[in-house]
Amino acid sequence: MSNVLLSANTVTTRPPLNIFEASRVVLNGSSWTDIAVVPRYYVPENGPIPGKFVNAVAIMTGLVVTNIHTDTIETSVRVQSSDGSLFPLLNSAPVPPNDFLSVGIDRQVLMTGERLQVSVPSNVDSTDHAVVHFTYIVNQREEFVEI
Repeated sequence: MSNVLLSANTVTTRPPLNIFEASRVVLNGSSWTDIAVVPRYYVPENGPIPGKFVNAVAIMTGLVVTNIHTDTIETSVRVQSSDGSLFPLLNSAPVPPNDFLSVGIDRQVLMTGERLQVSVPSNVDSTDHAVVHFTYIVNQREEFVEI
């Protein structure tokens, strides 16, 4: 039996189609806080697929707001468009102490320049009130069309 040496092939991997971004923000009872600001990003050329700019991100999960304060907090969520228009998603939902609120915004798309914002206003004090968790995908080769 003879030994056969197979030559190794060089494999060039393609860039990932998805890059997951996670945001964890501590809110202190102030006004609106940016949780995510959608960038304009470039997907490089990959073989026959030309490079292109992508102007949207896909939201992967809901927004989770965890109350770390001793009082019930009121949570509001909105999107601010690149032209300053405001789109409320949730208005003053109560979250008891040591509890959380899951806001189901997964499977939505935000465009470049849009901001996902959360507010937990409080008259109590300026200490930390909540932690917000949020995940989204950048680097997709998809187009976004506003209907």
